[in-house]
Amino acid sequence: MATNNYDMLVQLDEKLLNKALAMVYYKGFLKFEGDYNFVDGVPEELLGFTKMKYKLQMKSEPFVDLRAQNEVYIRISGALNLIVLTGIPISLDIELNVKTYAEFDLGTRHLNYKVHNVQIISLMLNDKIQMHRNFISKLNQIFSILLNDYFKKTVKVFEIPVAIQNLDLPMMPDNESSKLPVSRIDVKILNNQTLAVGINFFKDSPTASLSGQFTDGRELYFGLKESTLTDIFNFWWDKTTYDKTEEFDGQTNISFDPTIEKGVDIATRAISLGFIESDTNYENVVLNYGGTIQITQKPEFDFLSGNLVKLSKLVIKTDLYAKITADVLKDIYLDTSSFIPDKITPWEDDVKLKNINKRKELVSIKDAFDLEITDAEGRLVLNADNQLVIKIQKADFTLEFKRKKSGFSKRMWEKLMTFIKERVIEKIPEIVLSPSLILSKVNIYGFTAAIAETSLAIIPDEINIHTNIIINELKSLPVAVPLYIANKKSKIIHKFECPQVGDIDPNNRIGYFVIYEALSEHYKACKSCLNAYHIV
Repeated sequence: MATNNYDMLVQLDEKLLNKALAMVYYKGFLKFEGDYNFVDGVPEELLGFTKMKYKLQMKSEPFVDLRAQNEVYIRISGALNLIVLTGIPISLDIELNVKTYAEFDLGTRHLNYKVHNVQIISLMLNDKIQMHRNFISKLNQIFSILLNDYFKKTVKVFEIPVAIQNLDLPMMPDNESSKLPVSRIDVKILNNQTLAVGINFFKDSPTASLSGQFTDGRELYFGLKESTLTDIFNFWWDKTTYDKTEEFDGQTNISFDPTIEKGVDIATRAISLGFIESDTNYENVVLNYGGTIQITQKPEFDFLSGNLVKLSKLVIKTDLYAKITADVLKDIYLDTSSFIPDKITPWEDDVKLKNINKRKELVSIKDAFDLEITDAEGRLVLNADNQLVIKIQKADFTLEFKRKKSGFSKRMWEKLMTFIKERVIEKIPEIVLSPSLILSKVNIYGFTAAIAETSLAIIPDEINIHTNIIINELKSLPVAVPLYIANKKSKIIHKFECPQVGDIDPNNRIGYFVIYEALSEHYKACKSCLNAYHIV
């Protein structure tokens, strides 16, 4: 089984984990700065010679490297700027590994990397000032202490904000008893490439084990037992505050049956013994419709092949209305020859009496129904919030409204009933079977995600989902790279290759293809790389 006997098995590829951490970088997190004293207890006037100011800023996004068991190394490349000896600037490139452990925090219900320790891989001096090797060695020791303290006490964890956060079911009361229970969570790294998470909800399974990769070339995989979805549905149904009711309304233009127009004119002529003749046309025929639909009894369901679901014991309550209005255009004539054909009368026998042009209500119906649907079929889908739901597609029932205006043809009436029935089926509330599995449509650090190349398959006793995740703001686009980068905070613009660009917080960067646009928006040209540019 592709769930390995867990209720839900989740596998995240290393590529997806790197995308998630890139969001942290581009948001400008992980800034590290402060003061450090080499020696304690010196006179205040000598502090400048023993005190060092430091600032570490990442030069590129962190890199996630999965290791054995649940060890995760996060490689960080940054620029380390120092001020020593009362004002001497020193710039170094620094490479470091942050050793973390992948875990699922039951308290916050978040998937995290928990920081264990930090190891400096290299310090490379960029300044022309010659520093003794003992000084560099001392810096290594100092920053090893400072970085470990910073990551362990300030950062503590790196969240993985793309899947299975919170495990909350929708429309539930805000209390502990309404949270989906979790009896077991295991985390393991497979083949140094995939982070696997196994979850049991209502009861533990002693035979569950994390083994085997099922991502099948995608970035994210979910495997769920059919029995788990049934258990989650029963839990949700019993505890949700949602009354399983959906309201809907709409308006549509419809084509009108010309036989009604002809029938009205024939009836007018017959009633008047042929002396009154009319020519009737209906234009701008509009159907307004709507109502409420509520599931009033917990249905039962069976999963079929092709992602289909068979439902039984589905009972819905409806309150529906429909109204058809039209512009009625009618010309009324006096036919002085009655039923004698006009072509054989020697005189002009048609006299126009009246012209009518008004908006008229042709049909108005409203009724409530309690429908026990014995034969219904739905499809298992991920809805807009990436919850697994059953969406009803077919249902066998009949709508028989008590009030029906005369003059409406049988064919038109059947057409109207079919249309309303289709809207009812469309609006039967979704049947929720899971929490949000993928956090698309959720704003994460100012970023949004979407799913792509998603496949969902029902196989015997379980459901498998494979998908890729697109971070909308970070997706690759075949566009030219701007030649200029501006700092939104300092209002200074630089050439793309200017060394000072590396010091700009990624969250404050904005690109320009045309320098004049930036200058006209009150940006100032960098004195180092764009000294000749200014607007008078």
